[in-house]
Amino acid sequence: MPLRRCLFLLTFLLCAGSVVADDFDPQDMRMLRNPDIHGDRIVCVHGGDLWTVDTAGGVARRLTSHVGFESQPKYSPDGRWIAFSGNYDGNNDVFVVPAKGGEPRRLTWHPQYDRMIDWEPDGRSIRFQTSRTSFHPREQQLWTVSLDGGLPTEMILPTGGLSSWSPDGKKLAYNRITRENRTWKRYEGGMAQNIWIYDFAA
Repeated sequence: MPLRRCLFLLTFLLCAGSVVADDFDPQDMRMLRNPDIHGDRIVCVHGGDLWTVDTAGGVARRLTSHVGFESQPKYSPDGRWIAFSGNYDGNNDVFVVPAKGGEPRRLTWHPQYDRMIDWEPDGRSIRFQTSRTSFHPREQQLWTVSLDGGLPTEMILPTGGLSSWSPDGKKLAYNRITRENRTWKRYEGGMAQNIWIYDFAA
């Protein structure tokens, strides 16, 4: 089994075996989603809220309790913040919340769907996906927004989705389109995702 899959499974099992709350059924662990790990902490989504738990196990702690739905949580590189997509007003926007808990702070305000992707390597801005400049919602671009707020900036790529920077910060591996939420799993046909690499230095 590939190392990445093993790490994901371990993260999921640790999160699944640790969530305890009055309004939570420990027998039903099927809805734990979007795990992310930083050091000895895991963040995941359950019941539309963000939860954190130690990698060694124990009692999970809920970070958010809004009636809206949170998803795609990601720790900042220094572990101080968690950025996520929040659907509080009928539309997804990007928010941040201190990793130790606190009030979420909104970073994007556009009526289009803004999907949290990841933090930029410097930890001062967040990469997200949106179709705010497209003719069709299927064509989405990658944008960045500062941790301090302000106007987002569109990246140079014509389309983009899930993505990850190289260790030297010069290249970005990315999917051009978004199909990971489709019902087909381990599909290898003509509509399967390809991974592209963009070299910013070149």
